Amino acid sequence: MSQGLSRRQAALLGLVVLVTLVIAAASLWRIGAHQGLFADTFEVSVGFAEVHDVAPGTAVRIRGVNAGQVVAIEYPDHDGPDAVVTLRLKLDAKYADRLHADASATLHATGLLSAKVVAVNPGTPVAGPLVDRQLRAAESPDLGASAAKFGAAADEATALLREVRTGNGSLAKLVRDDELYQDLKGLAKDSRREVTNVTQFVEDGRATLKSVRQGTDAIAKMPLIRSYVEDPAALIVRPASRREAMTYNADDLFEPGTALLTDAGKAHVEAVAGWLTGLTNDKSEVVVAAFARGAQSPAAAVELTRQQAEVVLSDLKARGVHKLGWVTRRKMTAIGLGGATPPVTDKGPPPPSCLQVLVFTPQ
Repeated sequence: MSQGLSRRQAALLGLVVLVTLVIAAASLWRIGAHQGLFADTFEVSVGFAEVHDVAPGTAVRIRGVNAGQVVAIEYPDHDGPDAVVTLRLKLDAKYADRLHADASATLHATGLLSAKVVAVNPGTPVAGPLVDRQLRAAESPDLGASAAKFGAAADEATALLREVRTGNGSLAKLVRDDELYQDLKGLAKDSRREVTNVTQFVEDGRATLKSVRQGTDAIAKMPLIRSYVEDPAALIVRPASRREAMTYNADDLFEPGTALLTDAGKAHVEAVAGWLTGLTNDKSEVVVAAFARGAQSPAAAVELTRQQAEVVLSDLKARGVHKLGWVTRRKMTAIGLGGATPPVTDKGPPPPSCLQVLVFTPQ
């Protein structure tokens, strides 16, 4: 014996059925709206000689915008030169006033392997409205002709490669000439070597300037003497003063690569002291400048030349050449310029690694 539903169970069952029906109706409405079943629409037609890959439901686009779909395909009632397959298109009503008398349609493939769409060109307003709902069929893009053009280009490329491999023309000689290849390879190698040399030269120059600047900056921070630090260029280049100089090869003064005076070097310094003793102008200044252009790094060259100049200056002061009287003292400065180029003297270009004792007298 079956037991009937209670009033509460019956109400709940009815609510579930109602909700299900509402959801089903909403789904059907959305599907129908997407297919244009419930929207205001109008129909137009267009005839094509052939309609490959077109079926009911094929999209219709106006200027690339989805506007409707194909709803029917009608086979011609006769076969002949003027026979056409008629496509009936259902379009959204909002486009009814946007189609003009010269509107046309083409069958357009969205890709080489993609399905087709019916592409509609709305025409121009000056042609007037579309009154007969009949679109003119326009010629579809000829994919076969495009493929033929690509094929012809491929054939030309193949012929060019064959000419390069077997011909005697300039291009073939350029590709196959091993001697030319070796020349080009050598030229590239030489170019890289020159670029490397220039780069190394620039880096060495930057390192030298950095080392000199670091040295002068460090001295400039020392108490008591920082007010006496001068620009290295201003020390040895004085256009307003008369310059006298004695220049020695560094190898004639120091043991190789050091700031240690040899016996011969001490004799040379003694000769310089005698020369300076004879210069008694109390406004004259003495600069001992050392230069070293060798295999050492720029920073090492600056440090070596600084110590060499200071050694010679100390030796000269020990011989009293800075004293011009009981109270008067001559200004004397030592500076190491590393790999910088020494100033040209009256006797010609100085050696690359040298020491110069310069006397400047204001005029």
